[in-house]
This record gives sequence, structure tokens and C-alpha cells, in this order.
Amino acid sequence: MPRKGANLSAEAKEKNAEAIKRWHRENTEGLTIRLRKGKREEYNRLAAARGISLSALIQSLLDEELRKG
Repeated sequence: MPRKGANLSAEAKEKNAEAIKRWHRENTEGLTIRLRKGKREEYNRLAAARGISLSALIQSLLDEELRKG
């Protein structure tokens, strides 16, 4: 992955984007949840107040539950 702010050629940008897509396909899974209307914004504000993304907040809460056993 190039340095942040690096100027890449169009070809290099395309190759980098494809490499990122390939990594995500091979190393991540999707999870979908349904929420009541208005809750998503509340949860996003909570995550932002902690300085993390909503995905990171959910992952940390679930990981903590797993550690508790």
C-alpha cells in the first residue's frame, strides 16, 4: 500500500484498488443487522464520540462479550 498522500499513476491506482478488493474478499465477511429508524444515527454518534467507527464499536463490544465467556 502506498504512503498516504502519494501521487499514483492511474494504472497504479487501479492496481491498488484491485489489491484492496482482493484482500477484503479473502479476509473479511459481511454482517447485516436491522435497526429501528433513527437508531443508526444514535449509534454512529456514540461511536464518533469514542473516536471509532460503528463497525469497530460493534466488534469491540462483541469481542468483550466473547472474552467474558
